[in-house]
Amino acid sequence: MKLLNYKLIIFDLDGTLVDSKIDILNANNKTLKYFGFKPISRSQLKGIVGQGIMGNINFSLQINKEHASEKLKKTMFKYFYNFYKKNLFVKSNVYPGVRHFLKELKKRKIKTAVASNKLENLTKIVIKKAQLNDYFKFICGGNTFKHKKPHAGMLNALLKKMKINKKDCLFIGDSEHDYEAANNSKVDFLLKQNGFTQKSKSYFKCEQFKNYRSLTNQI
Repeated sequence: MKLLNYKLIIFDLDGTLVDSKIDILNANNKTLKYFGFKPISRSQLKGIVGQGIMGNINFSLQINKEHASEKLKKTMFKYFYNFYKKNLFVKSNVYPGVRHFLKELKKRKIKTAVASNKLENLTKIVIKKAQLNDYFKFICGGNTFKHKKPHAGMLNALLKKMKINKKDCLFIGDSEHDYEAANNSKVDFLLKQNGFTQKSKSYFKCEQFKNYRSLTNQI
């Protein structure tokens, strides 16, 4: 894959740019326990990250075969949001090599953007705390446009906003939600391995990479 062929590279956030699993797990389990539900394990978290706060709550309850009313889930959402907003970059870290890779893309005038299902304001806070905000032309979250991943609408709206053709765009992500969003939008996809997915490597019919150092060498 020749990265110089692209005018825009879009990144997912959690599991792609930032290892945020511990902070998300802490917020998730603190919420569950506060409302009397069972916490989930770190391995189970991989299967739910990427669908936003309400997705985390819904899938956590499903995993433990528990039920909550829609009214209660809205209250849980507020609790999760308020706690996570204050604690979203406590244990999180930028993956090794990310900054150098972004610097190299910037040198070559390749535009970059972020497309996360996390709420837009939380996505921007994470990017700022990670000291990555100077690299991205546009940052969108799950509530920025009408649709979120894996619906094609999110990437389509982002491309329209940035006035980039699909053939000139690459999406880099770590999960099936990212992979399916790229397929639905018909843009090229590159998988970062060891992210937040429980799917096997064989599920992803695309090129893959293990770390950003190896990816930088492809520029």
